[in-house]
Amino acid sequence: MRTSADRSAELLEVFRLRSEERLRKECTDEVAAAHEAAPLGPHDDRTQRVLRALRSQPVSGKHIIFSAGPDGPWRVSKIALGMPGNLLLTEQSFEDYEDAMRYIFTARAAALQQN
Repeated sequence: MRTSADRSAELLEVFRLRSEERLRKECTDEVAAAHEAAPLGPHDDRTQRVLRALRSQPVSGKHIIFSAGPDGPWRVSKIALGMPGNLLLTEQSFEDYEDAMRYIFTARAAALQQN
């Protein structure tokens, strides 16, 4: 027997799929160029919406910036639940914080397009 919880789960999945599809369409070359030019902002409305959506993705597997010192270098890491510290350091390292932000935006946008 189908319950209201089953229907709620179905609706939530429909909402998630539609949201992802809308986000894929909004993640254009213009948005990428705007982020590339100014990773810290300010950003236009569309770029800000895409960034907010990419930043709100589930935590597990998310790329983040890890500071190896008070002023860098900046390492790209991945949240890996169950690993020591729940963090997996990758090989990518940047002397400039904004370059690390650009790398993470590109990685998150690519992951979005693959889903």
